[in-house]
Amino acid sequence: MNLIKNFKINKNKIIKLSIVVATLFLITSFLYQKFINGTYIFASGDYFAPKMVSESIKNLKNIYGEYPYWLPSIFGGMPTIHSLQNISNYYMPNFFLNILKLFSTPEIWTQLIHLIFAGLGVYVLLRFLKVDFLISLFGSILFLLTPYMNVCIVHGHGSQIMTAAYIPWICLAMLKLWNQQNLQNLGLLAILIGFQLQRGHIQIAYYTWLMIAIFILYKIITSKLVPKFYYYLIGSLLSGFLMSISIIWPSYLYSEHSIRGAVKGGAALDYATNWSFSAYEMITFIIPSFYGFGGKTYWGTIQPAMTDFPNYLGIFTVVFVIYGFIKRFKNNIYIYFLLLSIFFLLLSFGKNFFLFETLFNYMPFFNKFRVPMMALMMFQFSIIIVSVLGFQSFIKTINNKINSKYLIGILSVLLIFFIIFKFLIIDLINIREELLVAIKNMIHADLNKLIIILSTTIIITVYSLYNTIKNKTYIILFIILAVIDMYAINQQIIDNPAIATKQSIIQEMILPLDDLKKMTKDIKKPYRIISLTGYGQIRNWAAYANLEDITGYHPAKLKNYAKFEPYLNTYPNIARNLFRLLNVKKMINWNGNWEIISAEENLRPVNRVFFVDNLIKYNKDEELLLAMNSDQFNPTQLSYTKSDVPKFKKSNLNSKAVIKKWSPNKIIIETDLENDNFIGLSEVYYPNWQITNHNIEIIEINGLLRGFVAPKGKNTIIMQFNHNDIKYSSLISIIVFFIMLSFCLSTYLLTTKNNY
Repeated sequence: MNLIKNFKINKNKIIKLSIVVATLFLITSFLYQKFINGTYIFASGDYFAPKMVSESIKNLKNIYGEYPYWLPSIFGGMPTIHSLQNISNYYMPNFFLNILKLFSTPEIWTQLIHLIFAGLGVYVLLRFLKVDFLISLFGSILFLLTPYMNVCIVHGHGSQIMTAAYIPWICLAMLKLWNQQNLQNLGLLAILIGFQLQRGHIQIAYYTWLMIAIFILYKIITSKLVPKFYYYLIGSLLSGFLMSISIIWPSYLYSEHSIRGAVKGGAALDYATNWSFSAYEMITFIIPSFYGFGGKTYWGTIQPAMTDFPNYLGIFTVVFVIYGFIKRFKNNIYIYFLLLSIFFLLLSFGKNFFLFETLFNYMPFFNKFRVPMMALMMFQFSIIIVSVLGFQSFIKTINNKINSKYLIGILSVLLIFFIIFKFLIIDLINIREELLVAIKNMIHADLNKLIIILSTTIIITVYSLYNTIKNKTYIILFIILAVIDMYAINQQIIDNPAIATKQSIIQEMILPLDDLKKMTKDIKKPYRIISLTGYGQIRNWAAYANLEDITGYHPAKLKNYAKFEPYLNTYPNIARNLFRLLNVKKMINWNGNWEIISAEENLRPVNRVFFVDNLIKYNKDEELLLAMNSDQFNPTQLSYTKSDVPKFKKSNLNSKAVIKKWSPNKIIIETDLENDNFIGLSEVYYPNWQITNHNIEIIEINGLLRGFVAPKGKNTIIMQFNHNDIKYSSLISIIVFFIMLSFCLSTYLLTTKNNY
């Protein structure tokens, strides 16, 4: 009988779970229907940048028969895995998600599955917190339709949405571990943390760890010490970290050499605080289009200009946050999520938050990140939980007419505010003349919708005071109104004509790139190009054509290249000498047709392999920049290094050094020298490049390139990209994953056996 009883309970849970999944699936499918059927595709600059890199990696794999750990296609060369490019093979759930490719499923489904997974996570979390079924469904829909979640998909920030999808699940696993310290919960939390970190958006994962840290602090203050919990939690965190070490460790090593490691181990404060939220922007929580709707219509306070989306919370999220606050709803978990939301809201303010610089300077690894507005992802998650708990409190006391009057009062105040705003305040807003009409029309549209929704809600609630309405019916009406409210905003984001493009148009855009690939395939390689103009909104387009460009786009490019960029337009000699050092032989311009211009006569680029007569040490970058600003700069006669200058002799006419084989991961150089000579290589320096068959150290020269002392005589010098850090860390990841999985399964099976 007990077995039958348990079966019924499980069956009931499965039915409810199926309803939730089906609801989230239907909402998502309707919202993205044009993209699911393949008619449209999102085509932002951030979408194309990794897309073009992926194409380049695929080409290089086909040509050289191995995965390119070094990507020569952008910025003269940079690592792939280390810089978190093309890391999908290290994300374990992809072994299952790749099944979708067998059915020719549109690529967007990988992200949409994570979006549904995020909404489902909120539902399961709320059910764990003893929230009723329909109210939990309400919360899951609110999170699914959070504009920030969907804009990540629209604007090509796939890793961000997929990383954020784990936030509610990790929160759930943490709470389960607090309630019951066993290996199953330890393993579950570890696996979720590991999967999240494997997705590669370290900033969102870092915020998730901050969520855990705040929970620990809160429990230390409010609860009795539970040492076992902290031991198990440390075990989970450590195991999850080790599960993701395959990408964490290489990216950590890379950070020192990237622009994210520019100052005090992180990005410069001014750079890091670009796109800081502000208190003024909080009005978009309730009036989404107040500052325009991104792009050209934006007139707000965020600098650089906000281009993506309004940070709308949904009117019911705001209503029940206010309700919970007025009713002084007291619940430990409620207070935790409230504190969590306040913390991340303040963190999103960036330079507008007086403590941000202190956190930037002293919080471990915090200075590796930029765009403080990303913290809004955590704020929106936590504030939705706060709102839903407030909603649950209201529903449980719905028969109390005083509580209903409180709600009617909140709704009425908001309604009056919106009416006054619509008819009196809008005309007083100081908006740029060219945007005036468009913005005011947007605000009016927002207010019209909100007035209708609030009026409907007031009527329903007033009706409930004098007539019996079943709780389920009341909640379903709220769900319908919330979907209408949030769906409309997301539809505007998704249907943005600047981004939502027909698949056929994208194919037409790619055709000239295919032509460029054909035009350049017979040109003797290796050689580099400089792309003089952009090609539409496609970033890294040269990578698609399998060209080695010295420009490109990447949010964390190598700082040895980036240090020259501020001077490229200001000091033309630095630009010319940089291009010379990087072996630029062709200039490519797009002006309706491709123009391929030889740069060798004007630039006189150095060869990929060149001899250096003299090498001197410099201490500050300014010394190098001063030297490179001279039109007499000649790296073959005199080059510069920050390393200790090795002993060598000047080359002569009999000195020979040629590249016999070149590939992304290996360069073979043959030398014939009468003395030990210093050889410069027009390849970007990165410490993982090593000479494997001689005891020869590679040093950085001219702030950018590789150089080494070649021994006298005839020698074959093999220079390889050492990816042992990736190989060994991947092995650790796999081993730890299976250990954690065994923890989950063994404990579950043991529990089931005992119950039986």
